[in-house]
Amino acid sequence: MSKPLTRHATAAIARQLAPLAAATILAIAAVPLRAQQLIAPDTMVGGYSQSFLSAQMAQWEFSILPATNPILDMTGAHTAQGDQGSYFFLASTFSQDPVVRNVTVRTDQTLVFSPVTIIYWADAQVYTEADMRTHAAYALGDVSNLTVTVDGAPALLPNGINSLDPFLQASPLFPLSLPPGGIIESMWGYPTGTFPAVTLGYTFALEGLSAGQHQLHFTSTFVSTGPYAGGPPTSYDVTYNINAVPEPGTWALMGLGLLAIGAGAIHRRRA
Repeated sequence: MSKPLTRHATAAIARQLAPLAAATILAIAAVPLRAQQLIAPDTMVGGYSQSFLSAQMAQWEFSILPATNPILDMTGAHTAQGDQGSYFFLASTFSQDPVVRNVTVRTDQTLVFSPVTIIYWADAQVYTEADMRTHAAYALGDVSNLTVTVDGAPALLPNGINSLDPFLQASPLFPLSLPPGGIIESMWGYPTGTFPAVTLGYTFALEGLSAGQHQLHFTSTFVSTGPYAGGPPTSYDVTYNINAVPEPGTWALMGLGLLAIGAGAIHRRRA
């Protein structure tokens, strides 16, 4: 018949498990950081096309009020709102000054971000989908200085892709909701409501990071053309200091493994 564990037995288990837990944590920390790879632009992420995600990210950025909007965040205080489950939105910025943000993500989450994207929605003068796409292309114009680095090195490209150019995404037509008091109304005075819209820009999906500390850095510069020509170049420079943590299931499995090892050690000691 089995006996209940006494406090002395529990303490003995704790003493035996402590070195095992420490060794496991050290082993995880000692795993070298693997190179991170961008996901091919035509690959689904979380069940969605990346062109659709570019539209979804635009809606996400524009639906949050200015006080807590991640696109206006200069430190990372509001980055947690990017958690979308299987993927995580990392907002760009409106500032032309370099932005550095801190964020915590799970290792099983795909990171979705856009160094530069134009959002164009219907108004009294431009209301057809073809018109919106034409004007979005003019507004985006010529793009240069497009970079994506992870931990100080260029992100790896998928097989068959030799540059960042194929990552240009044109979203499907979608309903863009601009809430009262949102960044569009408060910063530029545009009317609120729901409007047909499209996006055009460079959207990237980065495979889940290994556990530990990482740094994602992306930049872009664009000069508008056509009816928007004549303005100065617009440049963005965003850095994310990322703490990637294992998903909860990983820690649970690790705990079960340590308990099994500890129980085996105690059984052998008693024998």
